Amino acid sequence: MNILLIFFIVPLVSSSTNCSIFLSLNCSCFQSNIDLNYSLPIRTYSHLVCQGNSLNEKTFQAPFGSDFSLQNSFRTVSLEFTNENHLEIYSNQFDSLAILFSQTNSDVEIEIFLRFNGFSQITFHEYSLTSRIFQEKHENKRLWIHLIPGRKNLTDLENQFYFLPNCFSHLNLSQLTIYIYTRQDRFPSLSSFDEIFNHTNLGELHIHGSIIPPNSSLQNQTFQGQIKSLSLHRYVDTIDSNSFPFYPHVYSYTIHSIEAHSMNLSSFLPSYTNLRGLEIIKPKFDVLINHFIPTLDSITLNIEHITEKTLLAARHIRHLKLGSRLRTINPQVLMTLSRRLYQLDLSTIDLSQMTIDSRCHLLTYLSNHSQLQINILYPRFENSTECNCDRLFIDHIQSYLKVEQIIDSTCSKLCTFSDCQVVSEYFKEKYPLMMNEEELIHILNETIHEKNITDEHFSAVDLFDDAVDVDMMSFLMNQTSEQERNKTQRRSSSTTTTTISTFLDMNNISAIEDIQEYDDIISFSTPKIFESSKNPNSIYRYPSFSWLSFFIGVGLVFLLFISVSLVIFFIVLFRKKHNFKPVPVYV
Repeated sequence: MNILLIFFIVPLVSSSTNCSIFLSLNCSCFQSNIDLNYSLPIRTYSHLVCQGNSLNEKTFQAPFGSDFSLQNSFRTVSLEFTNENHLEIYSNQFDSLAILFSQTNSDVEIEIFLRFNGFSQITFHEYSLTSRIFQEKHENKRLWIHLIPGRKNLTDLENQFYFLPNCFSHLNLSQLTIYIYTRQDRFPSLSSFDEIFNHTNLGELHIHGSIIPPNSSLQNQTFQGQIKSLSLHRYVDTIDSNSFPFYPHVYSYTIHSIEAHSMNLSSFLPSYTNLRGLEIIKPKFDVLINHFIPTLDSITLNIEHITEKTLLAARHIRHLKLGSRLRTINPQVLMTLSRRLYQLDLSTIDLSQMTIDSRCHLLTYLSNHSQLQINILYPRFENSTECNCDRLFIDHIQSYLKVEQIIDSTCSKLCTFSDCQVVSEYFKEKYPLMMNEEELIHILNETIHEKNITDEHFSAVDLFDDAVDVDMMSFLMNQTSEQERNKTQRRSSSTTTTTISTFLDMNNISAIEDIQEYDDIISFSTPKIFESSKNPNSIYRYPSFSWLSFFIGVGLVFLLFISVSLVIFFIVLFRKKHNFKPVPVYV
């Protein structure tokens, strides 16, 4: 079964059955959840998958199967052919597929997948694929073509593909995607890009693998097609004009390079006047945009480190996308781009894999620019149930949650201890830092209870990660207002002990102390916040220290020292005057 089609339709499919559409093909019809909403006497299907070992002029001609006239509301049609011989695609051979979309709603996107496997040679005759394979009423039409030659006769690579001129003429599509699986760097076809796609109207053209070379003559004026966007997806050694040739007849040209080892942007100047997109995925070198390309409008980088020199000559771009491999980013990069940047796509990055400094810089940037004209696609988080302060912070700046919901949640209180200053200060402002012991103990108990039940740890909240957090916890525990101090003193005068209304369970305390065995990734250290006696019913006390009392004591000791010194001095002076009389000296 076509694996690519299954990837698209499995999430929507609820049932499937064998159906008779084309007699020489083995077909299966898939019913989606949308079909279940229709109360029709005949069951309808949205997806058709057919497989066969032969393809000839009669494959898609009458007589058809019994379900051909009944099932005409498909949204996707996938046809896969496996044949080791020579495959020929004749003119208008697939036109009968249009009947399968005759009852499909006009506003629905329809797709056709054609997959040719194992052939020794394939030939596309003139008008092999035209818009007649679709219904004209549908505006959003997509066609996917996979060309996978066999492994036999690898010595005759030049004769594997024959694309005759105008083979795709009058093809009007929103998107055409062609996958060419060949060992050769360039598409071994007798016809050029201009001849194959002449008289076509394509919104997007994506070519994966080998390239179809353009016409060598730049003075060629016979091309009558209209291609709005061309994207070449390739594994290359060097990103240059040789690996990605110039196609003058497309309005927008995007280079998509995978695992390249070097780049020469100067080779694109000055002829590449339509180069608008540069996508560099998993490069084996340090990316440096060091040449100014005036038409360059969009850049996609799936790299680990973005320095101040990475986008040195690309500060004029309007679209920037960062990939999942990002680990560090210089904060000045985004600031210099913000003047012209229209869209920042961070939907695929993983904040948990970034360094603390870079992650905090990025969150600060999102906080400062969330209300500006920049269209930001925020990072996505897989697990939305665990307490993740980054996710909670981003959700709030997107106004996905009400302020009251965040303030009342335990997670928002824990986020006041975030390792990012912008996050901690935000939640300190939304949730007051001044809280009594009972609230803090309740938060700790609730956190430990959730950890014991779900056996999961808070990935973005580490209360006892270092000494700073311990000092913060001790500081918060020792914070009390003057009114609470007076009440405590009055209670202490009438009772011999002061009882705190909320106690920590001893089992939960041991859970904190043994948390290192629970999670080998995060290292916890238990702070000495409470001093417990041997008696489990004894009172938990916390240490206190007053700098005022210390200075008063030092002052008193100093005054006492001065007073004693003065007394000694006057006693010695008095004894000198009374016990020693002057003796006259005779000369």
